[in-house]
Amino acid sequence: MNEYEPNSMLQNIEKQPKKPNKLVVILSGVIAILILIIIFMIAFGGTDVVVTETERLQSLDEVSEELKYFIDENKLDALDVYGFDDLTRVAINKICSGVYNCTQINGSAVEKYINDIFDKEVTFSDVNCELNDGVLYTYDSENNTFVWNNNHTGHGGTGTKALYTKVNSIKRDGDKIKLVLNKLYYNPLQSDYITTDPLGINRVYDAKDYMHTTENGEDIDLTKLSANYENNFDKLKNIGTRYSYTFVKKDGHYVVEDYDVIGNEE
Repeated sequence: MNEYEPNSMLQNIEKQPKKPNKLVVILSGVIAILILIIIFMIAFGGTDVVVTETERLQSLDEVSEELKYFIDENKLDALDVYGFDDLTRVAINKICSGVYNCTQINGSAVEKYINDIFDKEVTFSDVNCELNDGVLYTYDSENNTFVWNNNHTGHGGTGTKALYTKVNSIKRDGDKIKLVLNKLYYNPLQSDYITTDPLGINRVYDAKDYMHTTENGEDIDLTKLSANYENNFDKLKNIGTRYSYTFVKKDGHYVVEDYDVIGNEE
């Protein structure tokens, strides 16, 4: 064989076509599919996905805690003293809370409070003392201002803050919530007893049994009082006065639609 004559086996190998790399083929296919998907999405647009979030219905225990805070924050214990027919005085009590020498109150602030908390409008006039001994605030219609009456006889007022509050019952009726509260009050100017009302009428405990010494003198031991009341609540829950609030929601927040005082069932 001539040394320059091509080897027939080598020629056959050179003539066979090269097989394409499998990985390259797969990647090319994937890229092509992705390109087609992108083109399709651009051409026809994607479908909007609507996610509807259902608001979780609060448990009645959660609602009762929220409403107790609402009552405390807006000083609504004052309803127990002034009643649902004197919302102006309830509003002034809240506005003047923590304010030294609160002798002039803007009518716009009173109006806003009543609208926000009770969803009501009122016609302003002079505000009488809850003890029926004369005008407490004179209403100045020209300046829309309530002005303290300096001629009013000085005397101790009625407490508008309960010592302790306990949920008696809570019910949901459609969009309304009815909350009934038991409360304990103590006013040494009214009574020597801890009572279920701010006027010191319906007695529960002798105050001297719950006194302890503080930096400011003698005061009620709330830890002892609340523990004893909780332990005996089943016996006491329908004794004395209770307070019923009907709440509805307006614009995402609660308002007091109705309020009532429930008498003694002893």
